[in-house]
Amino acid sequence: MADKTFSQDVEFLQQHVDTIVLGEPGGPQIAVVPQYQGRTMTSTAGGPRDTSYAWINYELIESGKKVPQINLYGGEDRFWLSPEGGQFSVFFDPGAPMDFAVWRVPDILDTQPFELTNKTEHSASFQRQASVANHSNYEFQIQFDRTVDLLNTQDCEKHLDASLDGLSVVGHESQNTLTNTGDETWNEKTGLLGIWMLCMNKPSPKATVIVPFRAGDAAELGPIVNADYFGKLDESRLKIDQDRSLIYFLGDGQLRSKLGLTFSRVRSFLGSWDPALETLTVCQFNLPESVEHGYTNNLWEIQDAPYDGDVINSYNDGPNESGGMLGPFFELETISPALKLAPQENYCHIHRTIRMQGNRNKINDVANKVFGVGLDVIEQQFG
Repeated sequence: MADKTFSQDVEFLQQHVDTIVLGEPGGPQIAVVPQYQGRTMTSTAGGPRDTSYAWINYELIESGKKVPQINLYGGEDRFWLSPEGGQFSVFFDPGAPMDFAVWRVPDILDTQPFELTNKTEHSASFQRQASVANHSNYEFQIQFDRTVDLLNTQDCEKHLDASLDGLSVVGHESQNTLTNTGDETWNEKTGLLGIWMLCMNKPSPKATVIVPFRAGDAAELGPIVNADYFGKLDESRLKIDQDRSLIYFLGDGQLRSKLGLTFSRVRSFLGSWDPALETLTVCQFNLPESVEHGYTNNLWEIQDAPYDGDVINSYNDGPNESGGMLGPFFELETISPALKLAPQENYCHIHRTIRMQGNRNKINDVANKVFGVGLDVIEQQFG
């Protein structure tokens, strides 16, 4: 299927589901769907290109069907919970084996709508209450509050600390708050939760994910990257640049693969460069200076260290164990710390996406400022 413009994507979505468009026609805009948990489905920087940046699952939406395991509608800012795997997973029923055949997404993150609680020209807020049980049969009583804001170019420049003059830019941010509405404090023995945000992107043969990392001694900080989720990757798909403290990961949508960084290695942003779309993307999030309870572990196994998980992930889709595919797409993902919340206590995880197109030299300047590397070097990694 040929890539659709933003206007075409919005028209399609509005045929099937209520869709909120923030921003003004011809300028930066985002499309947000309350039915899909208030997720930002896609965005555009506007102008004559009218590029639609996110991956959207046309076939599933058009079918109107509900899939038992996951209804992957797409979207570039969608709200999940962690952990996905382990004894405290909320993606496997109590006692179930951790096999893809019985993996399923909780309804609250998949098919249940969020209520629209407020809307302006550039912002929309949503809320939903639910209960979610984990693999150890502990039931969480929770409330989600989510606000999506369309950012202006000046905001984006401030967040990137870089000039975006002359570029077509769209930025949006979500504030995602999880509240414990139950009667008892969550604890490590029965499981903690994390807020998990995912940005879905259209794959292309040379789309490259760029992940900065903290340099330092492996004996002190641990491995630079965990990339063994679905088997080891060779240099045709994963490269580590020790000199620049950067990881490169191929987002071609052709091999199921994933990487993650732990708290000791992660920085507060990651991104991608897609030569086909000529688009640079930066995702930022509120990384705390220290964490008391670690990060939930998403590996599909009973874990010895359930709170030694990743802070960011990038996933590249490809055939799974059943022989099918979810997409194809690739994702940029950020996760909050493991949350040990007392009754009525909450935590807000902020996830920000900034995309830009335009003059290559100007985008190159931004890439150098943000990531410390230019487009030519990025393109050489998997060229």
